[in-house]
Amino acid sequence: MTNTSQSRLHLVWRVIIVMAAASLVWIANGLLFSVEEYSRLWHFLSAGFVLLLVVPIVVIARRYLDRRLWEGLRLTSLAKGWKALIVGALCYLLPAFAGLLIFILMGWIQVSIQMAAGDWLIAVLTVTALVFIYEALPEELLFRGYLYRNLNSVLPHWQAVIGQAFLFLLFAWIIGAAPSWNRIVFFFGFGIVVGIIRVVTDNVWSAIGFHLAFQTMQQFFSNRGGYEISSSNSALMEMVILGAIPFTFAILTLNILVRKQPDWKAVNPE
Repeated sequence: MTNTSQSRLHLVWRVIIVMAAASLVWIANGLLFSVEEYSRLWHFLSAGFVLLLVVPIVVIARRYLDRRLWEGLRLTSLAKGWKALIVGALCYLLPAFAGLLIFILMGWIQVSIQMAAGDWLIAVLTVTALVFIYEALPEELLFRGYLYRNLNSVLPHWQAVIGQAFLFLLFAWIIGAAPSWNRIVFFFGFGIVVGIIRVVTDNVWSAIGFHLAFQTMQQFFSNRGGYEISSSNSALMEMVILGAIPFTFAILTLNILVRKQPDWKAVNPE
């Protein structure tokens, strides 16, 4: 067990070291696995590369930089965290599907699926696994797990949420994922919404669930992997139905599903 009485690096240095290490992982991943045409095998290799490097980074940082116990990150075992995972996913899926249904019924958009039921199920499982390995688990472990926990040791919940959202945006900018103002707004807003969900549920699995649901839906309707699911207006689908609507109503959905509120001014030192 880690001796929690031992001194440790200043918070600023811990954040800088972990941010730099994580950024290098994604930059290296982009250099090693960049291909002109989409390959599912290459996608799995890329996802595995990220996961197998990010998890050890957080484990090592938690033990040797933080000198604190893993449990403090609030990434519990799945046996304890599955309810939080579902809550997080529903915070995205319920408003997203409600919006999609309304737009279809009103005739504002049409969706077509040219896949057999069995193929569709395999595609769902495949995309979900890829998103979990490549994006949802490593990114949420880093930002809503490690970095949020460190910030909350000196800052109240609300400031820590803003702080980790800013770090998430900075990370996206460093690796080239936020080249424009609309992407900058998106990453910061995403960090705020997922950060609030993580605080209210007190479990990183809820953040993973929201991230998993969002990214899976986006990848299906972008048709990047040739899943033969298309809409009559891809911009409306991506930006409004799968973007603005679920992000706007995610916290309202959370308050319906989880009837408790944390003390947003509380600081949780370790």
